[in-house]
Amino acid sequence: MLTKIYRAIILSQASSAANRTAAYLSDRQLSDWGYTRGSFAPAMVAQVKADFDAADNAQAANAGFQPVAFSELPA
Repeated sequence: MLTKIYRAIILSQASSAANRTAAYLSDRQLSDWGYTRGSFAPAMVAQVKADFDAADNAQAANAGFQPVAFSELPA
């Protein structure tokens, strides 16, 4: 539960920071990067979400969980 709250806070901060950054950039600078004013913040939030997902996948891969079949359990 705390992880979900933490991620919601981080995503809202990323959106806020992207909106503030876009306010300081010209339309030409944004278009040079391949963004518009409307697409910059959602793209940055999507990037942060992707970073969270990659971290979750790496943590799950390193968890060392090995499923055991019922036939392998001692009697």
